[in-house]
Order: sequence, then structure tokens, then C-alpha cells
Amino acid sequence: MDTQEILDRIFKDPKTVFELTEFENLGKPIHEIIAIYPKTVESGKDAGKIKYYVKSFIPFSSGKEEIQVFDETGKSNPEEIVRQLWVYKLLNIYEYKSDEIELEKSVHFGTEVNAKAADIVVYTDNTKQTPKIIIEVKKPKRKDGIEQLKSYLNAEGSPVGVWTNGSEKIILYRPYPANFDDTLVDIPKKGQAPKDVLEVKRTLAHLKKSFNFKKIIQDLEELVLADSGKDEFNEIFKLIFAKIWDEKEALDNRTNQEIQFTKALDPEITYERINGLFKKACEEWPGIFKEGEDIELTKKHLQICIGPIEGVRLMGSNLRIMDDAFEYLLPTESKKKKGQFFTPRHVIEMCVRMLNPKKTEYVMDPSCGSAGFLLHAMEWCYPALDRDSRELRKHRYAAKYLWGIDFEERAAKTSRALMLIAGDGHTNIFGPDVNSLDPKTWYETQSGQKLMSKLIELKLTKNRPTREDESNVLRDDDLAWKYFDELQFDVILANPPFAGEQKDKKMLSHYELAKPALKRAKDKAAKEERDVLFIERILKFLKPGGRAAIVLPQGKFNNASLAFIREWILRKARILAVVGLHQNTFKPHTATKTSVLLIQKHTQEQIDLINKVKQEVAAACPDYEQKIRDLFEQYKDVNDIEEDNIPEDILEILYENFSESYDTADVEVDSENDEEDQIVEIDDIEAKVENAIEAIKALRNELIQEKFKLENMQSDLEALIEKHKQEIDTITSNWEGTKKALNAELKPLKGEHKAQIKALKDSQKEKVKRIKANIKALETAIPNAEYELKKFTNRGKLELLVADDEMIGALNERWIDGEVSKRLNYPIFMAVSEKSGKNNSGDYEYLLDKDGNTIVFDDGQPVIDQDLVNFELKKEDLKDASLIDEDDLCIAEAFVRFAQKQAFDFWRES
Repeated sequence: MDTQEILDRIFKDPKTVFELTEFENLGKPIHEIIAIYPKTVESGKDAGKIKYYVKSFIPFSSGKEEIQVFDETGKSNPEEIVRQLWVYKLLNIYEYKSDEIELEKSVHFGTEVNAKAADIVVYTDNTKQTPKIIIEVKKPKRKDGIEQLKSYLNAEGSPVGVWTNGSEKIILYRPYPANFDDTLVDIPKKGQAPKDVLEVKRTLAHLKKSFNFKKIIQDLEELVLADSGKDEFNEIFKLIFAKIWDEKEALDNRTNQEIQFTKALDPEITYERINGLFKKACEEWPGIFKEGEDIELTKKHLQICIGPIEGVRLMGSNLRIMDDAFEYLLPTESKKKKGQFFTPRHVIEMCVRMLNPKKTEYVMDPSCGSAGFLLHAMEWCYPALDRDSRELRKHRYAAKYLWGIDFEERAAKTSRALMLIAGDGHTNIFGPDVNSLDPKTWYETQSGQKLMSKLIELKLTKNRPTREDESNVLRDDDLAWKYFDELQFDVILANPPFAGEQKDKKMLSHYELAKPALKRAKDKAAKEERDVLFIERILKFLKPGGRAAIVLPQGKFNNASLAFIREWILRKARILAVVGLHQNTFKPHTATKTSVLLIQKHTQEQIDLINKVKQEVAAACPDYEQKIRDLFEQYKDVNDIEEDNIPEDILEILYENFSESYDTADVEVDSENDEEDQIVEIDDIEAKVENAIEAIKALRNELIQEKFKLENMQSDLEALIEKHKQEIDTITSNWEGTKKALNAELKPLKGEHKAQIKALKDSQKEKVKRIKANIKALETAIPNAEYELKKFTNRGKLELLVADDEMIGALNERWIDGEVSKRLNYPIFMAVSEKSGKNNSGDYEYLLDKDGNTIVFDDGQPVIDQDLVNFELKKEDLKDASLIDEDDLCIAEAFVRFAQKQAFDFWRES
């Protein structure tokens, strides 16, 4: 085997094989720098075996000049390859002499000598008295060792330390006498001091294009962020936006493309410089951060963070690597709680290829997350390999045709950052706090106001503001649903949040798909799952003839209680395809089985045809009310009607209206316990009904008694008045002269009695009023309880159904829709993914060649082993998919062939 073959064997792990990026710019390929040669073992237990060695560029401290790196058993020493490549860099790039470098130098800790030696030590001269740089080398994938490096630096008094695994590095720097809490973007060359590295002017050409941003973030967490007391996500994003703005300015407006995102010797200067760039980024892209916001890291912390970031180029970098980093930043628990998961890139690419967006079509993602769908649409329509093509697509395409909304703050920032990195300098990402499901929320934020303005400006609303409403449409949220309910987008690509419910009754009242939930709730709080509402919202965002790809939980396709969703979709759109995704697709975040639904919204011409067919079949619709009454008669002698004896179409509507909506894929049911709980609940409801009836009886008796008391009091008063009258008459007849005096004496007494009677009357009236209110509440509760009681039996549900004109009407509509579907029968593309590209743990699996080596793209990224899309086939290859060999067809390309055969308008011409 030659050197290249041995290197392929050593670095066969797909996660590491293409991560020796530290050595990309050495002037020649690695297999020409490193010479690996075989040697046959001459003695001992391995006699006769072949082992492979590399000759060191300089001798080790022990005197040895070669070291084993591989043997026939597969045992390898990748760490030594990394070390030798670093020695080559020190000699040829940084211009040190071989006698200024020492390998495997024993490190002294006081009077003791550490058993483990420093991998590489660089001195200021050939006397090897003053260590200048210590390098700790790890094999690819290793992340540990920074603290070990710090101990070496302190022991030897070296000002600069490098931790490296071949693709990532951290350069520690101690501005004496401080600790090793600072960082550098590069190590000093021979004759340079660390301050010279800090003061050197850099341009875009000096920035590294291949890097692992996730590892950079992890290093920053270890060095400073976890102890900063600040929101890591937010502070990292401030640095990202500052750097993107700086790169954009360097590209567009600065001589020699000089960058300013660099650290200075003085942390005060560094902070002023970087915070100034951040402020300018906020002016360029308003609404992402709070007005007047600053970088909140301390000057000392910021000084450390800049080192690992300043040497990389974000704009135009590999988007999958950046996306991995941003996904890492979002807390896992938060993602699970909100049901927001980053969509794997091969799933996104499949959707984009299947729907084939055009350069002049408006594309929307109403739950855009990291903007993956929009980025792939941009690459599909306008591939950009250089600055000119990137600028062309930014101004001609992305700034006008790509739209995204996300309510969650971090997702909105992530999507904006990735769009900017891809070269969309004028991004139409709206959020945070802009809820796609409720246009009334758009009035509450600057981003929402901007969204409404642009929709009106580009005539993307179905209903245009009248002259009367023109001045108020952006101020009066009562006009939200009138003008922003239905939009006119050509393509929608979305992976709506799987989790979460909407409970605002006013908002739910605008959704046809929320009607069953509102009906079930009656007087209680209503709720509907967000992804159900997103289905309706997406259809309303599409113009007639527009198309959409939606990732949904599998339960939305096969749960009996959700048949009304599928029927509603069929009334509004043609189903183009359903692709079942592998269960590992969204691991490690969730194992929920999902499918991709592809639909095309009906045009008015298609709706007219459907309505015509409806008229033709409506007369034959069964009399469902009579069918249900026939069931009652047929099974009048049994307690309940078994499900098997109820027609399937009637049974489905019972599920929808008298069962809570849930995804069967996500819920495990203990049938035995569930039955016991149901019996307990029935008993509880029956007891409540009996108690309510008894309470009403008691209250009515109390009311009768109070009324009787009131009548007695009235009689007593009348008797008292009569008695006084008789006394007055007697006295008057005997003593006429005292009449006036007696009347004067009686008057206050009568007034006192009247006041007492009035108070008693008022008190009794209030009590009677309260008793009547209690009776009314209980009289309302009894039918509600009886309604709930009926829901526990099929007979009871059927009684509720036959008494509800709306549900009977839904049965009629369902039958008519079914007959229309039979008349207008059309083929649907169906496929199931058998290769998710991930294992059961959620780690990516990569495609291997016949020798077990990882297959890679032109940019060096490994090819994921999946069956959704064939990345080797480009857009131009799909113009006539019938010419593609069967073996080269993945699901996306098979659909393109199907679409062209069916003459779908969006695949007639690319």
C-alpha cells in the first residue's frame, strides 16, 4: 500500500476523514508531505508481520527518528500524522529551524518530572532555554486536553500554547503576568512576538473557509461563556452578526478587503471595535436585537472569544456545518418542548427538488426555523459559486422571492444568520414574535409591520385594501383577518412544530379545522394542535395552483379521529405525493414517525368542475338520520351498539366529535387501565347528576319556605296595621280632640314597621334571587353532565349525532366528497424511505465505497447514506427524468419522473 492508501485506512472514520483542514494550505497534498513506508518485523511475536512507519521531520528527544503509524490488524496512530504535519508547518510556514523544535519533551513540575511529555515545544533560539510555544496534539475527534496544555505552559513559562486535533485548534496566550485566559488567531512566526500577530492587518483572503464552527462554540463555552453569566446563544449571535457585517463591508467597500473584526492588545480597544461593528450590523438589519442593545460580555471575556472566530470566514461557508453549530446552540429540552427540530438537509433537498421552485416564484416557509428550505430553494434557483453570482441572486432573487416567518426568537435569529451567510444581504425573515397562525400579532412588532407592508407592496394578499381601509390597514388589527388571512405565494415549504396547542378561541374561530375542537369544548376552553392549524394556514397562504410540501406526524395521515383534516385537504387541493420518512429521521430529538405531504391548491377552474360533479352525485346521498334510527331499532334490546355494527363512515364522525384529537404514533395506551378509568369517570358523572338533582330539590324546598315566610310577614304587617286602625277608631270616637296627637304618635311607628318590612323583603328577595341562580346553574349542569355521560357509549354518541344537524350535514358532505373523488380519480405518488441517513442514536451514517472509504462531495463533505435524493444528479439532469437509469433514482428523482409523466405544470419546464 502507498501513503495515500495508508492515510485512507487511518482516517476511515467518516466524521474525521475530511477534517484535517488545518493542513489544507500547505502547498501540496498530505500524501506528498508525509512519507509512510512498510517494514517487516524481524523478531519477537510479530516476526514476519508488516508494519508501517513515518520518518519524523526532526528527531525526537529520545533520539528515535521513525514511529509506527499503522499495521495489518488496523491498529493506527493518527495523532502522529497530525504531529508531523504540524512540524512541517512550523518548518515551512512559520520558518522555525529544526534545532529550535523539540518533540516529546519531558515537562518539569517543580522538582518532579511529569511522566507525560509535551508533544511539540518551540524555542526562541537553538539553545532551547526559553520555550516560546507548546503544542498539544490530539487525534481527530478528541476534544480534551486544554487544561493539560495549561499545566505545561505554566510549568515551562511559555507565553503561547496550541491545542490541535488536525482540524480545530485553540491558541492560548498569556499577556504576562496574567493567566492563560486570552487567545490568538495564529501563532507568531520566527522572529515575531504575540503582539505582532495581534497587530498584523488581515484581509478576507487570510480567513479560513473550512472550519468546524460547532467546535469553536464548544471551545468558547469551555474557555469563558459558561462562566460569563450571560445568555450564550444571544452573545454568540451578536458576534456572528458583527462578523458578517464586517465581511460584507470588507467585500463591498474597503480597499484590499481589509477586515476589522480583530482583537487588539488592549481589551478596551477590542470591545469598542467589536461592539461598534455589532451596532452597525443592527442598523443594517433592524429588528433582530433590541434597540440600543450592546454586547454584554465583559471586555476580558470578549477578548478571549474573538481569537477563535476572527480567523474564519462566515459568508459563503459550508451551510450544513454552520447549521450543525446553530442546532447545537438551541437547548435540547427547549426543542422537545416546542416541537421545533432542524430538518435534515436531504429531507429539505427532496422537497425542493420535487416542487421545483422557479426563479420568478414567491417561496414561503411560515415556520422557517434555520431557513433550510429557503436556503435550498435559493441554491436550486440560483447556484452561487462566486461573488458575482452571489450578488446577482441576492438582489434579483432572494431579496424579493424568499420569505420566512418564525415566532421563536432564537429560530428567527438563526434563519437570518444563515441567510446572510449564504449571501442574502436583504433577507425577508420576519420575527421573532410574529405568529404565522394569527395575523393580529403582526401589528405588535416592528418585524410584523414590515411583513404586512411588503405583502401589500408586492401584491401578495388575496384581498387588496379598499380605498377606505388603505390608511388603516397597517394600524387597525381588526383588519388583520380581512386582508392577511389569504395570501398569494407560489410555493410553500414547511416543517411546522409537532408539539403545542393553540387555545385562543377568537383565533381558533377563524379556522375551519378548529371547528371540531370548538364543538367538543362547548363552554370549556378550546384547544387545537398547532400543526393542524398550520395545514390550513399553508393552504390559505398559497395562490390557486400553488404547491406545498409539509412535514407532518404520521398520525395526521392515519388517525381515525383526524379524517376531517384529510377530507378538508382534498376539498382544497390535489394530493401530489405522500413520502413516509424513516423513524430515525428526526433523532436524537424525537422518534415520532413523520411523512411529507405534497399538495397543489385547486384553481377556480378545478373548483368549478368539482362543484359540478357534486351537483351530479348529491341526489344519491344516503339518508344518514334514518340509517342511525334504523340502528336504534335493530339494537333496541341491547345496552350498547358495538363498533363493528356501526357503518364505518358514521363511526369516523363519532371519533372526530367525541374523542380528543391525538397522534396514535405518539401515544401509548394501557387499555386495561384506560377501561378502569373510564368506568370510574362514568360513575363520577352519574353521581354528579344525582347530586345536582338532589341539590335542586333542596333549593326548591328552601325557596318555598322563604316565600311562605315572606307571605306570613306580609300578613303580620297587614294585621298590625288593621289593629292600629281599630285602636284609632275607638279612641277617636271617645276622644275626638286627641286624634291629631295620636296620628302624630302613630306615624313614626308605622314608618318603623315599614322600614323593617322593606329590609326583610329586600333580604328575602336577594336570597330568592340567589336560590334561583343556583337552580338555573344546576339545571344547565344536568344536561351537560348527561351529554358527557352519553359520550361513554356508542348508543349515546349516536343519539347526540342524530340530534345535531351540523354533524348530519358533515356526513352528507363526506359521502358526496367520496363520490366526487371516485369520479375525479387521479394517481398519487407514494413512497417510503428505508434509509434515513441516521442510526438509532441519531448520528449520521455516511456512504462508503467498496473499500470501506467514505464517499465525499467536491467540497470534502461526506455523503449521507439516504434514499431521499441523489445529489449526484443536478437540476439539468432532471429535465427529462425518463432518461435516468433506475439505479440512480432516489425518491425525489422518481417523483420527478412521475410528475413529468402526469404533465404537472411545474415540471413541464425547469
